[in-house]
Amino acid sequence: MRIRNNGGPPFMTSRVDKHIQEKGLVEHKGPEADKPVYRCPGYEGIAEFSELDNRIADALRQARERTGLTHADVAPLLALHPQVYGRYERNETKMTVTRLIHLSELLDFSPIDVIMAAAPYRFGKTKDEADRRRELIKIVEALPADAVNSLLSLVDAMIKVRSADVANGG
Repeated sequence: MRIRNNGGPPFMTSRVDKHIQEKGLVEHKGPEADKPVYRCPGYEGIAEFSELDNRIADALRQARERTGLTHADVAPLLALHPQVYGRYERNETKMTVTRLIHLSELLDFSPIDVIMAAAPYRFGKTKDEADRRRELIKIVEALPADAVNSLLSLVDAMIKVRSADVANGG
């Protein structure tokens, strides 16, 4: 792994080096960038950005199809021409986060669903762990507000007990 200073002050390099090490980042030279970038490898290895984009496009298409709507149905809701909207689902146009949020409102999906489809390794160290975490997130998303508050209180109490156990050598 090469660390580049790029002419910055020495303290900057050590802070960046520490961050890279702590996060387990590795230098990656993908076809999308002319310079190396740092990525976090997951259980899938390092997916190229183009692969992540393809997964996002596919997740959007699946979300739209679940509603039974066509490109022609969805596009005017976004103030777009159907051909322009279709470019998102064909990965010919990159989607902004604000457009993703708007689509999630229209097609009734969580933006987390799209991120999970693109990069499941960000949710767990194994596919099973990622799937279980996504399952838990879906359950929490569906809970009424009072149940979320109760669950959060329970989790807070569990963290305090665990922290006390660790502090006492347990």
